[in-house]
Amino acid sequence: MKVDRDLMYRFFQNTNTEEEAEVLGRWLKESEANEQEFRKAYDVFLVSQMFLTSDEVGKVRTRAEEQMQKQRRRTRTVWFAAGIAASMALGFFVSDRLFTKPVRDLVEESTLAFSNSPGQITTITLSDGTVVHLNADSRIEYPAVFYGNERRVRLEGEAIFDVEHDERKPFIVETFRYDVRVLGTKFDVVAEEDEGLFSTALLEGKVSLTDKVDGRRCIMTENTVAKYADGGLRLSSLDNRDDFLWTEGIISAAGLPFDRLMEKFEKYYNVKIVLRRDTLPKIGYGRLRIRISDGIYTALDILKRTSDFTYTCDTSESVIYID
Repeated sequence: MKVDRDLMYRFFQNTNTEEEAEVLGRWLKESEANEQEFRKAYDVFLVSQMFLTSDEVGKVRTRAEEQMQKQRRRTRTVWFAAGIAASMALGFFVSDRLFTKPVRDLVEESTLAFSNSPGQITTITLSDGTVVHLNADSRIEYPAVFYGNERRVRLEGEAIFDVEHDERKPFIVETFRYDVRVLGTKFDVVAEEDEGLFSTALLEGKVSLTDKVDGRRCIMTENTVAKYADGGLRLSSLDNRDDFLWTEGIISAAGLPFDRLMEKFEKYYNVKIVLRRDTLPKIGYGRLRIRISDGIYTALDILKRTSDFTYTCDTSESVIYID
């Protein structure tokens, strides 16, 4: 029996049919060499999920398959005889159905984690097609392949999710305080456990929030914001989307006090900013957008045009002092 590589990749992405899963299960049972080949293909898939864009994934798969073809020509494959009864009894299914334990352990226990340093923004495509824009100084944990009845990830920091819709398998973002269950498509989540900050902004569709302490559930509709404060959630309308321009490399200073804007600068420019004055400068701009790529000094010089402050730098320790 021969198994096409495309079938394996469809299995890793959970887009195969049950019939294809049964074929793959019988093929794995036939020889140890088949299981080793399956594991090699899965290793390539894991790497592609961690580091590559969707276009690059295809290139890696092509190169990997070429290498496997060469290896197979050099290696004598030993095939084991398998009776019809044994094949029928194997059982290799998706989700909660039983399949061979080595493969089950390999697939289900593979959890990936991606962390961004301050100043770094990353876009990740999950195995189901969901696109995650991970903000600076943030971390996400997610399974290499989504199996079971839900798609669950864990977030620390901030991310915008553009979820691939699947009514059969809800997408859940787990945070320190709330679980965000996706009933729609696009939303932003901020989860800073050390500071006790949690918020969700719903850009498109619908989501529900479940409090992990008391189990209370709240359903959000499009263009609303939910923020955790004083022990509960406060809902408000989403008046503008400037706060989410970081995915385009832009910092918005609209409506922010000076100290909060400095916190953003620390996050995006990977510097330490120390305020050495009794009163905060006022930001004179009603609406201000700063391109991250222009650098911290350009950003501060723009602010100085309408704000009364000076700054000095300790470049050896990446510290900026505001006076």
